[in-house]
Formats: sequence, structure tokens, C-alpha cells
Amino acid sequence: MTKRNSILYLTIIFSLLALVLIYYSASFIDREVDSVSFSGERAYADVVTQVEMGNRVSGSAGNEQVRQWMRAELESAGWDVEIQQTERFGHPIYNVIAKRGDEPAQIILGAHYDTRMFADNDPLFANRSLPTLGANDGASGVAVLLELARTLPDDSVPVWLVFFDAEDNGRIEGWDWILGSRAFVEEIEINPQAVVIVDMIGDANLNIHLEKNSNHIIRSEIWSTAERLGYADVFINTEKYAMLDDHTPFLEKGIPAVDIIDFDYEYWHTLADTPDKVSADSLLAVGDTLWHWVVERGQ
Repeated sequence: MTKRNSILYLTIIFSLLALVLIYYSASFIDREVDSVSFSGERAYADVVTQVEMGNRVSGSAGNEQVRQWMRAELESAGWDVEIQQTERFGHPIYNVIAKRGDEPAQIILGAHYDTRMFADNDPLFANRSLPTLGANDGASGVAVLLELARTLPDDSVPVWLVFFDAEDNGRIEGWDWILGSRAFVEEIEINPQAVVIVDMIGDANLNIHLEKNSNHIIRSEIWSTAERLGYADVFINTEKYAMLDDHTPFLEKGIPAVDIIDFDYEYWHTLADTPDKVSADSLLAVGDTLWHWVVERGQ
């Protein structure tokens, strides 16, 4: 082999080695990013899993099943889980509280996991006595919180993830709205800097307006984060609704709270609230925004 050919051969070998190193480095970086980034696809799979359990009406077998599943998912992600067992109007209530460490919560992120007892907005009268499956109204918020549990850094500000029971049976005799969150505020000693509720945030045609009752400073922080991340088309910077939701008991106690909700959802409280109405992109927009907002609050 001539000297020229030897140099050419070595050049080819080193070039191939460099390509291999670049490939493996890129693969490693991709795995690292994936391991800490919010995934809309994983969140969407969690929506499907919940709906496959059937309705999750408070006190039902589906309610217990989803509660056990949430606990397993949270503990697998490294969170300590407590169950607040109480009752209102004679109905048992089970709020699921996830923590990391013993520090008091600076931020509480919440969602309700129960579904409505009656699909009383269904266009077919015969369906109005049946329970909803709650793909968006219930499962979407739970899915976002579970994916945040998997991806929030261990060194973020102290966060509690709270999954409220008995939110969705207002206007039904013997029940009321937001029973789980009221019980939580009344019975659990808390003093967080911020509470954020996510409710009906999976709609494939997602439009989240500023909720009128929400704390203006916190909602401004979240909407600004969303805009910076490219989600301004989803987080619309105008007020539209004043909601009675799981943020209400916190506000009544003087705790700054925000409701992130798209109330323009045509399948609300109908049997058509199914996973095909939910989008992984919508879940990503909300989850990614909250992920960055929480992380930046600790910086």
C-alpha cells in the first residue's frame, strides 16, 4: 500500500469513527431530552387508559380502579401518595395527594378524576340518565398531572399534585359541585404560593381563555410562558368565563389560584366525550407550559 493510499485509508477510518461518535452522541442527547420532556403522546395514552376503565363516578368501581392506577403511576414516578378519605352529603370522597419530600407545598397542581353521573347535556334524551366517560372532562387533567409527575425535575420547588374526587355532580339531588376540593381546603393545612387547576384541557380544538375569577398575577405568568413557548393560539389572552371550579375553594380561603379550562367544549356532559375528541397536541401545549412555569418558579 502506498503512503498516499494509507493516508486515504486512515482518513476514511477516522471519518467513519467520527460519524459513529456523532450518531451515538445524538442518540444519547435524544434519550436525555425525552426522559425529561413532557410527552403529549404519553398523556394521551393515559386518557385512553382512564376511559377504558369506564365511568369513574364517585363511589363506583371505576372510581376505585382509576384511583389505584393513579397511585401506582405516581409511586412509580417517585412520588409519595396519600389518600384523604372523607365524606360530604353522606358520600365517600377520596382525594389523591402526591408529594416529593416533607416540605410544605409552594405550588399545588390539581385536577378532578371523577366523571359525571348523568350525561344530561346529551342531544339524545335516552342517554341523559347514563354516566359520561369523561375523556376531556376529567381524564385530560389527570393525564397532564401524571405526565408532569414523570417529568418535573426533582429539584423543582415543592409541588403537590392533587387529584380531586366528587367534582362533577352538581345540579343532582343530594350532591353538589366541587365537593372534593372543598373537603381538601377545609381539612388539609396548606399555605401554597399558587394553585393551578387543569380541567377540560384536551379538546382537539383547544381555546383556553383567561378565567375571570383567577389570580391575575399567576395567570399572567402562565399565559406569558405559553406565548414564549409558541402556544399563544391555545392560551388566548382575553377573559371569557367566570367559573365555579376546583380553584374556587382556594380563592375563598385567600389562596392565589388559577383555573385553566376550555369551557367551549360541545361534548361536555354527553356520551360523546370520548378520546377521539382529545388531542395529544392539546395536552402537550398545557403540560409543556406548566412544566416550564413550575421549573422557572424555582430559578
